[in-house]
Amino acid sequence: MKRKFPLYGAVLAGMLYLAPTSASAEDISKHWAYHEMNYLITNDLMKGDEFGHYRPNDAVTRAEFAAFLVRTLNLPAASSQTTFTDVKKGDWYYGVVEQASYHGLIKGDEQGKFHPNNHINRQEMAAMLKRALTYQNINTSSSPIAFSDNARIAKWAYADVQAVVTTGLLVGKPNNQFAPLAQTTRAEAATVLYRLIHLEAPGTGGKQYMTTNYSYDYSSVVSKQTMNNPKVDGAGIFTASEALVSYYVHPKSFMQDSPSYYQFLKLSTVVNNLSAKELNDKVLANKGSLAGTADAFIQAGIDNKINAIYLVSHALHETANGGSALIKGIEVGLDTNGKPMVATPENREKLTAIKTTYNAYGIGAIDADANKYGAERAYTNGWFTVQDAIIGGAQFVKDQYISRGQDTLYKMRWNPDNPTVHQYATHVMWAVIQAKKIYDIYELIGAHTTTNLVFDVPAYQSQSSAPSLPSPSKQYALDLGLAGATGKTTINLNMRTYPNTADNASIITNLPKDTSFKVLGENGGWLKVSVNGQEGWVIDDYVSLENGLQIVNMNITLNVRSEPSTTSAILGTVKPNGFIIGAVDDKGEFIKNGAWYQVLYNGKTGWVHGDYIVKK
Repeated sequence: MKRKFPLYGAVLAGMLYLAPTSASAEDISKHWAYHEMNYLITNDLMKGDEFGHYRPNDAVTRAEFAAFLVRTLNLPAASSQTTFTDVKKGDWYYGVVEQASYHGLIKGDEQGKFHPNNHINRQEMAAMLKRALTYQNINTSSSPIAFSDNARIAKWAYADVQAVVTTGLLVGKPNNQFAPLAQTTRAEAATVLYRLIHLEAPGTGGKQYMTTNYSYDYSSVVSKQTMNNPKVDGAGIFTASEALVSYYVHPKSFMQDSPSYYQFLKLSTVVNNLSAKELNDKVLANKGSLAGTADAFIQAGIDNKINAIYLVSHALHETANGGSALIKGIEVGLDTNGKPMVATPENREKLTAIKTTYNAYGIGAIDADANKYGAERAYTNGWFTVQDAIIGGAQFVKDQYISRGQDTLYKMRWNPDNPTVHQYATHVMWAVIQAKKIYDIYELIGAHTTTNLVFDVPAYQSQSSAPSLPSPSKQYALDLGLAGATGKTTINLNMRTYPNTADNASIITNLPKDTSFKVLGENGGWLKVSVNGQEGWVIDDYVSLENGLQIVNMNITLNVRSEPSTTSAILGTVKPNGFIIGAVDDKGEFIKNGAWYQVLYNGKTGWVHGDYIVKK
């Protein structure tokens, strides 16, 4: 049953007749906490100064936070005077401190002082919030907290911090810290009060929403993520554009309570009373090697304190609904150096201790060769049954991500604590795809009606309004390494609006054999070209580039060097099977220095070794 605060009866009833006017002060219009501050301002719970400014980044005093609580809870007038020696009649806060003290929300120190003008810290705020919950007769549970600075929380405040963190009113700061002595800004106070107003009583199924604020500027995060080789597709072939990255990084791109919004669901919560039979019958039936494995997922969730529904979703996604080679089983043995190696007809006689391995979550399955690296990681971890892979993989996720504070799909993918570092996937839609699966499972088995759902949404500094999803043609990055090259088609070839042979709607025109073109850029083995004033994409298997050199297929990228030597500076890299422009002399011959080819790379002259290229 939902438990709402008196604001809904007092203020919101009036709103039925008079819609509030949105706050438009310049100092909050582009702030990460605009939504929460605007809500409090329009409902007269937070006031501006004489100039109409709301000062979101100013620190909040103890008296100011007491005033916020008094207004939020719509406290009745006090029937006795305050006894704090440092609160006098005539002080602007005298009345609200009197009310807050009378109703048990605030306390003084051993000298009987309230210290109204001191800036409130986070553990003091936790204590006031816990008393506000008690005043409302809302029972709270207290789960263990595991902040890296737990020891810095004062003993008198520890239980209160546990309660409000478990309830979702307060969350940690970056780097998994609670920061008990950190000051609270007006924006942070507004966010906490907004959560308090919208809090749902725990126990019978409901939703809680929280916001975690990060010090990184939104545009700088997008820029860093764009430079981190994000992918348009799950196969890891095509590099995503900045516009596509911006859409998926922005937390406000996803409507609250939509399937995509479940990427913000906190995963560090066990889903109680899950029925293995229901999971098997409604979710895992006909899911290949994952059919009938519900008991393993439930046990993995309990053992590791992870949402088992998430584990099921993750496994279904990474194993193509139980049908991938990694979950069907791949044989791996040990080479002469004791290193795991996938067994093949060519090498199996040289391998020892060959066993069938299983990998349920794609752990270690990097884009270069997912089956090879995923199976060899499974061998190292001892996952020799499907159940081993489910339970052991869950422990890996807990140890490497959940326990490090990356306890939502969004945080696993984008790591707002430290963008581009320790991220689970390269696909920009990884978190969204899994979120939709989680949503569907909750709906199928009805767990959303019996489980408390907590959503933790990030907010960056200078966070703009949410961008629109770019059209397909704008979703692909453009590698300029080949820009300016010329070439011809070697067959009749379709030119498309974006690189996708499966979508006939993307065809712009057909280019006859020997059509000349100019290269504008490259992505994933496709070239963006200009032909007779039209621009589009062609697959590079069916073109011949003038002075084009193709990189051989290998497991690593090829370094472009400043000089024909492996000790010279690296100018950049070229992907396997990619192209680079070779420099030619007056006779049209490639310029070489021994085994090295001189090349043109992003407008600079460089060198690549001839062992790794083929003439195109």
